[in-house]
Amino acid sequence: MVAAAEDFDRFQMPVSNPVYNGDARNVTMVRPILLTQSLPDKISVNIGGVKTKVDLGGDVQGAALQLSYAFNERFSLVAVKDGYVDCEPDDTLKDHSGWLDVAAGLQYSFIYNPAQDFIMSARLVYESTSGDDEVYQSNGNGNLAPAILFLKGWDALQFSGTVGLVIPFDSDEENTMLYDSWNLSYAVTDWFRPLVELNHFHVVSAGDRNLDDALASGDPDDLVAAIATFNPCDIINLGGENTDDNKNLVTMALGARFRITSWLDVGAAYEFPLTDNEETLLDDRILVDAMLSFKF
Repeated sequence: MVAAAEDFDRFQMPVSNPVYNGDARNVTMVRPILLTQSLPDKISVNIGGVKTKVDLGGDVQGAALQLSYAFNERFSLVAVKDGYVDCEPDDTLKDHSGWLDVAAGLQYSFIYNPAQDFIMSARLVYESTSGDDEVYQSNGNGNLAPAILFLKGWDALQFSGTVGLVIPFDSDEENTMLYDSWNLSYAVTDWFRPLVELNHFHVVSAGDRNLDDALASGDPDDLVAAIATFNPCDIINLGGENTDDNKNLVTMALGARFRITSWLDVGAAYEFPLTDNEETLLDDRILVDAMLSFKF
C-alpha cells in the first residue's frame, strides 16, 4: 500500500477552506491546523423584518486535525472536519467556545493519469452533529457533501479545484449550499511554492430557523441563526430563514507552502473576503498548517 503515487509527489495540497477545499490525490497524512480570525466591526441582521447592522468585532482562535488514509493511489478514507474554537466578540455576543462537528468520508480517483499530470476524484463526506451549539454546530441531523476534485500540473505550475454541495438531512435546520474552491501555485524552488486561492459559497436554499422559534427556545445560537442575513463562513451552516438575503460569500487567500522534507510540508495563508465583510463572520484570517505524509 502507498500513501500517494510518487508521480504526484511534487504537488501540494491547498491551504485555505480546509474543510471543503481538498486534495485530489489520495494521501496518507496527518494535518494539524491553526487559525486566527478577526470578526467584522459590524454585521448585517434582520430583526422581525427590519434590516440593520449591529456591532461585533473581536476574534476567533481555532485548532483542528485532519487525517486521511490511502488504501492505494485511487482510494482513500478522509477525515476533514473536527477541532475546537474560541470566539471572543467585542460587542453584542458573549464569549463562547466549543467543539466543531466531525466530518469524514471516502474519496476515489476515477481519472488517474501521471503521464499528463492530471487526476480527478469524487468525494463523499458525512458531517455529524457532534459539535457544540455554543459555536453554531450540531443543528439539524447532519449533512452530506459530495464533491469533485481535480489537480493538473504543468512542470512547476499547479492548478487544482473542488466543486461540491452541502445537502442537509434536515433542510429546515441547515442551508443547502454550493461551494467551489480554486488553487493556483508555482514551485519557485523545490521547497517554496507561493499560492493564490479563491473560495466561493452559495446558499442554494435557506433553512427555516426563525425569530419566533428562537425566542421560544431562548438559545443564543437559535437567535443568531434567526437574525443573520448571511451564512457566516466555511465551518458554520446556520440554516436561518434570512441567510439567503446575501447568498454569496467569496474569499481570496494568499500564501505559500514550504517543503521541509519529503514527508513534511508547512503552509500559511492570509484570507480575506471579496464580498461585503459585514455579510460574513470573516473580516480576515491567518491559517497555518503542517502536512505530515506517510508511506507504507
